[in-house]
Amino acid sequence: MQNPSVCLGDGIAYTEILDPKFKTCGLFIRMFLTRDPEKSAVRALVADLLTNCSADYPTLAALSMRKQWLYGATLAARRGGVGDVQELTISANWLDDRFALDGESVTDAALDLTLGCLLFPNAENGAFEEAAFRFAKQNLLDTIDCEINQKRSYALMKGAELAYAGEPAACPPYGTRETAEQLTAEDAYAAWQEMLETAQIEIVAVTPSEKPQIREKLTTAFAGIANRNPQKIVFDTKSPCKAVTEFAEEPMPVTQCKMVMVLKSAAEEPLDHDVMRMLHLVLGGTTGSLLFANVREKLSLCYYCAARYQRTKHTLMIDCGVRKDKLEEAKAAILEQVEMMKKGEFTDAQMEEAVLFQAHAYASATESHSGYAAWIFNQKITGSDRTMEESLAALKAVTREQVMQAAQSLQLDTVYVLLATLNEDGEGAAQ
Repeated sequence: MQNPSVCLGDGIAYTEILDPKFKTCGLFIRMFLTRDPEKSAVRALVADLLTNCSADYPTLAALSMRKQWLYGATLAARRGGVGDVQELTISANWLDDRFALDGESVTDAALDLTLGCLLFPNAENGAFEEAAFRFAKQNLLDTIDCEINQKRSYALMKGAELAYAGEPAACPPYGTRETAEQLTAEDAYAAWQEMLETAQIEIVAVTPSEKPQIREKLTTAFAGIANRNPQKIVFDTKSPCKAVTEFAEEPMPVTQCKMVMVLKSAAEEPLDHDVMRMLHLVLGGTTGSLLFANVREKLSLCYYCAARYQRTKHTLMIDCGVRKDKLEEAKAAILEQVEMMKKGEFTDAQMEEAVLFQAHAYASATESHSGYAAWIFNQKITGSDRTMEESLAALKAVTREQVMQAAQSLQLDTVYVLLATLNEDGEGAAQ
């Protein structure tokens, strides 16, 4: 059961979901801020720092010990982005009170721990404690350095940077190494204050039964934030099409190329997002999609080939892993599948599979705290108040003609290739 969202303060919303099948409780505090290349790195650092220590537990060891005493409670940070918006999430998970020994309230203790980390950090005189700050800074630098090790996600990130050049969405969610290297403990403290004062804050609690103290403690805690002046957040910011398709290659000593193709809508009227959900699923979102069935399986051109829809930017991204000598053939085959969508050359069975795929995704979401929370956050981002059943019904109602019309508005905007310089034996390939 989902209770209606309630306001806990200026720009602070709270939603509670009750599901008796769970034996633990989950709390998710998500802050939304406009992406800023000068601030993304320090914000990402602060989110990590806030889950490593606090004024009451000034070291990671002390905080870890306290979590262990709370029956293995967890506290974690997630840093990411959606379109032009940076997301920073502090999440906590703890054992439900009915399983605790001696009738103690794990919920109260876990809330005190979480809010203590968020609102009362290990800091004084306008700066975070130096040792804790250095630890978080090194974590951030290592994370940025390691992005290149995940070649698929790295290629998607570089493709987005190219496609959204000049827009906030081009900013990496962790910022750049150059920016991160310059950060100080004072910078982090100032960013922490700014985040609490200006972020739009969405909070979701997932519990097996009603726990009124969660709302009460959150209301009291956030009321103590001085100078709250949340910035206006705009999620839906359509990315304009380039006049000419932009191509870029980045040579790298790997054996498999990664290609990212970005298509944007040239239509002046807003896209129907239910239609685009169907389009992206039929094109490349399931194992029965055109890209998977034809480009990967039938033609054997790619190791993987999939499509994803970035709703807030009105953008379709297609990515694949491909041999260097098959790059042009793969690109032509992918564009051929897009043309098939424009002509309506896809089956009713593929549309039905798309609906079943989405139904499974919704059912899976209700199996975890994070799945429930992701659904609520997505509803906030899209400005929707539909239930999962209503969203699935809207997808079922999409027609072939609507999908064809939406596909016809798409044009190729950007192609990024992570170009392999090694052959399959790991030796240098001929240039």
